[in-house]
Amino acid sequence: MNILFIEDEHELLEVGVVQMQQHNTVYPVSNLVDARAIMQDPAMRVQLVVADQRLPDGMGVEFVIEMKALFPDCMYTIVSGCFTDSDISKLEENDISYHRKPLLYAKILEDFRHAHLMKVPCCEAVAVAPCNKVQEIEAPSEEGLVKPEAPKRQKWFGLI
Repeated sequence: MNILFIEDEHELLEVGVVQMQQHNTVYPVSNLVDARAIMQDPAMRVQLVVADQRLPDGMGVEFVIEMKALFPDCMYTIVSGCFTDSDISKLEENDISYHRKPLLYAKILEDFRHAHLMKVPCCEAVAVAPCNKVQEIEAPSEEGLVKPEAPKRQKWFGLI
């Protein structure tokens, strides 16, 4: 998964990258100007944006709402230690998840993966290779067949 991680506190940026980088590509930035550049770069293909709420050049909520309109297939979440009622209202109105600091960034990824898997219909979860040729198989005659024995039941620790 390609993750855009926006955090202006240097120590939190480092911690977040370490927690999220296992099996992921993390693009860490500390401002919205750099974040916009990454989102608009087709080579980056961001799938998840984790943004701090209060940044030096703007608010994470407004940035995420803007990006969600441009890139609706991307997933978004906002993190902050000081959400206002207005922030929460905007997030809920726009169906954007949010998390309160302090937090484990790895937990955010786990939650997103779980939520994404829950949305995938069962028939799409299993990929089947296309078959261009159908073969008819003749059923063997019953003369040469050996019928398998039924499995024997065993007791395990007093349970059947």
